[in-house]
Amino acid sequence: MSQYLEWYWAETLHWRWIPFAIGVKLANPKLTVISLSWDWDTYWIGIWHLIHAARRDIQILHITCDNENYALTTGQASATTPIWVKTKSTPQGNNLEPLHPINLVETAWCKFVKTVPGNDIKQLKETIKEAINHKGFSHINIQQACPSWKRW
Repeated sequence: MSQYLEWYWAETLHWRWIPFAIGVKLANPKLTVISLSWDWDTYWIGIWHLIHAARRDIQILHITCDNENYALTTGQASATTPIWVKTKSTPQGNNLEPLHPINLVETAWCKFVKTVPGNDIKQLKETIKEAINHKGFSHINIQQACPSWKRW
């Protein structure tokens, strides 16, 4: 996504987008800082970064593109895959209840957290504007379709 927007951007290691964004914001508090990752990075391996960023309430926006699977690695179950869905890594069906990202971030005292469907560009645009103007940490969960691996 970063390659399609006219902004300064940096690609960091997997699941380290939020700590990198916090570092940028602390180095230059005047910047508008947006961090972007996917459900695997945010809700699985990087979950503690999300929770602590929400608790610290540093003014950055973190956007998660949630397609409920690890599409980059051919569709394995992720932390948000619905229960009993069959994926490459769960051929008998996913037996774990999915995380609910909104509830999770609200529990960490995030004051601005919303889920937006990825195909509603108008709502997404307005939500991003609202999140940028929010004073403190904000999180947007974009519900996405995955044309290659999401078969439910």
